[in-house]
Order: sequence, then C-alpha cells, then structure tokens
Amino acid sequence: MEINDLAIFIKTAELGSISKAAEQLGYVQPNITSRLKILESELNKPLFKRTNKGVILLPDGEILFDYAAKIINLVDEAKRKISNCNPLLKIGATQTITKNYLSNLLINDELKFSLYTRSSKELLFLIKTSKIDVVLINKEWQNSKIELLQSFHEKIGCLGSKKMLLNDFKNVSVLVNRDKECPYRKATFNFLDKVKNNWNVIEIDSLDLILSMLESGKGIAILPQKMCTDKIIEYHIKGLTLEDVKIHLYKNKYNNKVFNIDFREFFVSKQPNNVQQKCR
Repeated sequence: MEINDLAIFIKTAELGSISKAAEQLGYVQPNITSRLKILESELNKPLFKRTNKGVILLPDGEILFDYAAKIINLVDEAKRKISNCNPLLKIGATQTITKNYLSNLLINDELKFSLYTRSSKELLFLIKTSKIDVVLINKEWQNSKIELLQSFHEKIGCLGSKKMLLNDFKNVSVLVNRDKECPYRKATFNFLDKVKNNWNVIEIDSLDLILSMLESGKGIAILPQKMCTDKIIEYHIKGLTLEDVKIHLYKNKYNNKVFNIDFREFFVSKQPNNVQQKCR
C-alpha cells in the first residue's frame, strides 16, 4: 500500500469524483482508476460505490479514509520535523472572528500561518478533510472527525454611531448579517422581540459594509464590543441585557501538527474602553 495511493484515495473521496480528482492531482483518469483498483485489490474490499454522478464511500471506504488521513498527517509531520522548519498553521474562521481577533497574527514574525475566512459550512468541510488545522467559530459542532480544544466568551452589545442623537435612535434601521447561522443575527432578533419596537431590518452580507453604515449613523447592530472604535460606541438600553456569545476552537481529531499558540491571549483580554450611552 503506497502513500501516493492513499493520497489519491483521499482526494477522490473528498471530491466524490474520479475525474475531478484526476484533474486536481494532474493525472489522467485511467491512472486514478487503476490506483484505486489496486487499493481495493490489496484490501479485498470495494471502497467506493460508483454512480452516474460520481463515487460514494462505502462503509469499508469510510474506515480506510480515517486511517489514511492519520497516515498522511503523520507523514507530513515527519517531513516537517526532518526539514526542521516551523510548520505552516492553517487557521479557519468566520469573517467577524477574523477581523476582531486574528489580526494580531499578522504581526507575529515567528509564526508561519495562513488564514481562511469562510462560512461555517465551508469551515466544517475544510477541518474534516484536514485542509486546515484549527477553526475558530461561534457554533457548536458534534462530529466524529473533529474535537473541541477550548471555548471563549465574547461580550456583545448594541452598537451605533458616536454622533447618533438619542431622539433618532429608535428611527434608524437594524443591520444584520444575512447568514441565518450568525450568532449576532440571532441575538439581534432576540433583542427586537424584547424591545417590541418596529425597527426596519436590513440584511447585509458584508461585515465591512455593516461597520461603514454604523459609522455614518445609518443603523445600529448587535455585534462584539471589540468592534467599538472612536466612531462606533455601545448603547445600553434600559432593562435589556445581552448574553455572551461563545467562540469555540476545534481541530481535526487526527491532525497531530504541534503548534505553540495559546489562543486565549486573543480572547481573554481587556475589553475596549469604548464610550457607552444609555438609552431609555
């Protein structure tokens, strides 16, 4: 059983297609098919179910996938240790977490890393298939291929322009992320249910656009307190409290890459000295 055959097997399983695996790996399709048949012959078990849409892992293929992922990761780890170089850490996160917490990594000269800003669905796929090493996300996952390393609490608040007049506060729009899995979106609608105010809700895909609209006084939004700046402040509404949002750190269960980053330093820190305004 050759390492390259296992790599071909994993790529085919990930893409669900022999032709796509051949294209990405730079092989001709018959070569991929031949190597997979050799694997199946060695194991004396079929690994894939062939369909007119591609291939699907059979139960024995699922077993081999887990072990193959371990083997590939161990081989990669051995190569890194032999070459005596710092491993490239691949970190995945949603756009809010990337903006608020991971920018500190950009000024760390001793760390080699790569950031992947994706949706929660894409991040789950990337961590399961060992495309990235760790994921920071505001979502609880239950999956046999990943494990929880740490959890952090994030303070959130009702943010708006520093120049906003209190008389205008109830007349502005409420800005929310379009992603229905976004924890700040969920907190926003819980907030609207409590205040019983008929605010106009605007759904937006871009976090940067939401922040730009907040700065110009065109809306309010439930977001992390860390997003307060000299132009954006937190407004406290009498009688209303917002629960912390949890941020979870996950890794692939079979990823043995060693890294010396304590992510707590990015989350367990002083809250911003933002200006706060009370609203009735």
